[in-house]
Amino acid sequence: MMSIFNDNDLVLLVGEGNFSFSAALSEQNLNVELVASCYESGVCQEAAEKNVNRLRKNGTCVLFNVDATKLEECPSLKLRLFDKIIFNFPHVGGKMRIERNRELLKGFFMSSARMIKENGQILVTLCNGQGGTPVDKPQRRWDDSWKIVEMAAHGNFILTRVDPFLWQSFEDYIVTGYRGLNKQFHTSGSLTHFFTKSQSPTAHNIAPKNKINAFTLNNITWKGMINSLQNKLDYELKCIYPCTFTFDLTVSTDEYFNTAEFYQLLYNYAGSIIENVDLIDCYSSPDDKKIKRTYRIDYKSNYIPLYRKRVIELHQNVIANFVEDNFKVVVSR
Repeated sequence: MMSIFNDNDLVLLVGEGNFSFSAALSEQNLNVELVASCYESGVCQEAAEKNVNRLRKNGTCVLFNVDATKLEECPSLKLRLFDKIIFNFPHVGGKMRIERNRELLKGFFMSSARMIKENGQILVTLCNGQGGTPVDKPQRRWDDSWKIVEMAAHGNFILTRVDPFLWQSFEDYIVTGYRGLNKQFHTSGSLTHFFTKSQSPTAHNIAPKNKINAFTLNNITWKGMINSLQNKLDYELKCIYPCTFTFDLTVSTDEYFNTAEFYQLLYNYAGSIIENVDLIDCYSSPDDKKIKRTYRIDYKSNYIPLYRKRVIELHQNVIANFVEDNFKVVVSR
């Protein structure tokens, strides 16, 4: 972890609780400026008071009453931009509060987006299994995790790295707050997730830089089209475990509708957020003599942060409108 800091970095630590991590970090002889904060209005434990005194003696700014989901509202923070923001073992307290912990992460990332420099990093350390990425051993089901990659996307952050937390560098760090008690978390196998800022989807960036030329094949698949043009596609991978969201699109077409052309134009328009498209159903409508075609679209991006609500908006409006405007078809809504 120490290698990530650059000289003169401005580093914000949130949710510090007893300030033992801040105190341990301040002893690492790093040439950085630390700002340590916690949600509580003060400390009541002797060990925590000693940590606060150590920090202030070392010139570290210590702040109380700082809500990690409303960082910009803190008078001492709102005029500053940070190189690193660190949140270790976030937790709302209580047992089995998975939805509330997701909301905590979501709010934290949205607030951090206003407080981080363009090339800054967000570091979030979670217990093994909470993040929901393949690095967790064993990996939980996505719906049983904190969905950290999706929550980060709400602040337009993407996951670029996951490392084991280096406990040996912080021997005096004591993690407390489990279930709202002065009790340690089960921190064995804990992981630090690194995030960088990206961009929300726009008409410009959802289109791949390299376009696909027109095809004459009528029965080509989306993956077949992509695989045949590997040397022409973008390889700028950024997010290491991007989320996938799947939705169906049903269009009412005539008999001359060309799926190969549909794939080609759709890729050129929004290939940076679409991983795959499959035709899963096709039937004739006796009422209007139209052919109903249902396509299953997998949305996924290595550079654009995606979360469920954002993808629904893109699918129902941006993609559906593009299909209607360019193919003169009707999309079922």
